[in-house]
Amino acid sequence: MIDLKNVSYEINSRELFSDVNFVINAGDKIGLVGPNGAGKTTLLKIINGDIQPTSGDIISGGEEIGILPQNLNKWLDKTVYDFIEEVTGVKSAREEFDYQCERLTQEASEKTLLIYGEALERYEKFEVANFDTTIKKALSRADLGDINPDRCLNTFSGGQRTRIALAAVFASRYDLILLDEPTNNLDDSGVILLEDFIDNSPASFLIVSHDRHFLRNTAERIIELTGGKGVNKYNLGYDEYIEARREARQAMTDRYEQYEKEKKRLYRVARDARIRVNSAKASHKKSDSDKLNDNFRKERASSNIAGAAGGVESRLRQLDEPERVEDEIAIKFAFDEVSSKKHSLISVRSLSISHDGEKMIGPVTFNARPGDKILIQGENGSGKSSLLNFIMGNNTPEYHRGEIKKGENAKIIYMNQSQSLPFKDNSPLDNLRYLSPKLELHDAINILIRFGLDKRTISSTKAIDLSGGERAKVLLAAMSTNSPDLIILDEPTNNLDIPTIESLELALGQYRGGVVIVSHDQDFIENIGITEKIKI
Repeated sequence: MIDLKNVSYEINSRELFSDVNFVINAGDKIGLVGPNGAGKTTLLKIINGDIQPTSGDIISGGEEIGILPQNLNKWLDKTVYDFIEEVTGVKSAREEFDYQCERLTQEASEKTLLIYGEALERYEKFEVANFDTTIKKALSRADLGDINPDRCLNTFSGGQRTRIALAAVFASRYDLILLDEPTNNLDDSGVILLEDFIDNSPASFLIVSHDRHFLRNTAERIIELTGGKGVNKYNLGYDEYIEARREARQAMTDRYEQYEKEKKRLYRVARDARIRVNSAKASHKKSDSDKLNDNFRKERASSNIAGAAGGVESRLRQLDEPERVEDEIAIKFAFDEVSSKKHSLISVRSLSISHDGEKMIGPVTFNARPGDKILIQGENGSGKSSLLNFIMGNNTPEYHRGEIKKGENAKIIYMNQSQSLPFKDNSPLDNLRYLSPKLELHDAINILIRFGLDKRTISSTKAIDLSGGERAKVLLAAMSTNSPDLIILDEPTNNLDIPTIESLELALGQYRGGVVIVSHDQDFIENIGITEKIKI
């Protein structure tokens, strides 16, 4: 059992989250959700021991915990074998066991025997002696049985690296496996393999994911990190969590509206009472002795009214203001100028290109016009991203033939798979104003806030320090202000939080321009209304 007690984390004098409390039991399959920038990845790193919380504790009973990476950039110069050996903990278990064996030959004390026993237990738990067999099985399970594990990661395509990361999950022997966006760039068959592994594994899983279909199939309960104080815990599957969250938000909205009504009513009562007090006092100007008793009664009535007014004002001060429901992000695109005429925005005819120096993509043919939503499909490593990059003129393969024609004056916006911003050392605000130069400063700030970026992040955080979801939101904000005729998107839902994905679905569903898209997000594909599918 891993118990998080009042865990808080602060970065650059900004509190990312506080008072996080929940328990991970043996065999739990938990989905960790929340808005971009709420600290989901940071919380995984804290649980894994990579960083220390600002306050609070992680209490465990000696469970082995490991975080399996999605992004392999840190290991590109390593071989497949070395990478998987490192991230599964096998390397550290082997090195520690070898070291303790050597120590034991030098000093066979009770203490060294105890430490040796612990190292031996870990060595056996991670099945170090059988690792060659383990990695062979893991690669085969990930449909990579034919690759050479002594080959460096930087020689593989992005799709193949995704599969190698999947093989690392299959090879792990942790008690708790932490997964951060494990379905990013993973094709449909890979997602099914991962779902099956999680379902049948005795390990516990804490999974950060934006993929609703994947969460629906794997998570038995949901923990929602709000980016504020505490967490919301739901002992429910994903669909039940969505309904419970909707009902909870509606109840909060109803409470707040009731509070506002009661506050206005009390204000009216207090105001009317004060008016009557002033009216009563105004009528007390007469001071004839024969009206003494009448004035006395009016003074007493005035005092009573004033007391009642004071009581109402006291109730107003004591009225507890309930928590107000924050509005969900609502993406709006400037599509007014997009023509609905069915002219060609981009035409690709019999296009074939070389991929990774050895594979061929194509021939591919499609014609995107206003209103078309074209899905490019293919397995990991098939070259979908290479195809889009070539169409946009971002690379020149060794071999290519065929034809690409872009519509005259067609305005095309492209968001690549890595969601790169132009200036990694500049702020989100600087990047947005570069991408949308006609924006006034105040408009740029308001748009970024509307897209869910923290006010303190907008101008003070470097793009390189943003989460993947925050970078994507800057790009989407730029897209929303440029009125494109054609949008080309490569895995646009990667790293985005679920409310933003749902808003993007709505926006694309209403968009009158053309869309060419690569995505493995099944819910997203279904909800935007694909009109044509191209298999490569």
